[in-house]
Amino acid sequence: MLRNRVITALVLAPLIIVAILFLPAFWFAVVWGAVVAVASWEWADLAGLSTPVPRLLFVAACGAFMFTGPQWGDFALDWLPWVVVAWWFVFSILVRRIPDKLLAWNYPTALKLGIGLFVLIASWILLVWVRANFGTMQVLYLLLLVWLADVAAYFAGKRFGLTKLSPEISPGKTVEGLYGALVAAALFAVAVGFYKGLNPVLIADFALISVLAVVVSVIGDLFESLAKRVRGVKDSGSLLPGHGGVLDRIDSLLAAVSVFYLGSFLREIFL
Repeated sequence: MLRNRVITALVLAPLIIVAILFLPAFWFAVVWGAVVAVASWEWADLAGLSTPVPRLLFVAACGAFMFTGPQWGDFALDWLPWVVVAWWFVFSILVRRIPDKLLAWNYPTALKLGIGLFVLIASWILLVWVRANFGTMQVLYLLLLVWLADVAAYFAGKRFGLTKLSPEISPGKTVEGLYGALVAAALFAVAVGFYKGLNPVLIADFALISVLAVVVSVIGDLFESLAKRVRGVKDSGSLLPGHGGVLDRIDSLLAAVSVFYLGSFLREIFL
């Protein structure tokens, strides 16, 4: 399993980095939209749509929101990052307080589809905003941050993991793994901040933003884990050997981008 994960990552990572660094803003939005579209196909199945036609209709709805909706780049939705951050904050409280009830509830398919549509479209908009307003390096940093935190959590959890973070929803995650991810995120942020010549106050703020983004990325992972447990499946798909589906790979990013965009915007941090 680990071997397949590494091979898949080694193949995809260069392609993703090239796309971030060299695609014009419009084509970046298109490619990111295609990724979200594949994730929406997988989410439709998690939501209970088991046949192709209803799933395709959900994908089409996502595409319509992305490319025929309001002019997201004109900031018609300045309130959006606040709402998305609030959503992840509320979900984090529910995961900690009532995980058993979250697993036991009988969610209507329409509700699951609506939540998925909100999460997927909001994350698409916010990452496009990061690219348009902060540049390619900011997007690349966010992806590297999420990847680094994931790797650090995996190895710290393997080596030191004793306390389960959310055993009902994701038995493999540990508190020690989370601490490892947070330490790695803080060190990475400080190193990048020094390299980019940020002043000490901005470096401290940038490190805090990065750490909070990683915390929320874990919540995003738990969000998808909850959906998979409710559906009774291990992975969202099988497109990526060793990783599962596309949604399995971007669930952390879907959540992290909200805090990262809002923090970068409020503190005016540009890489």
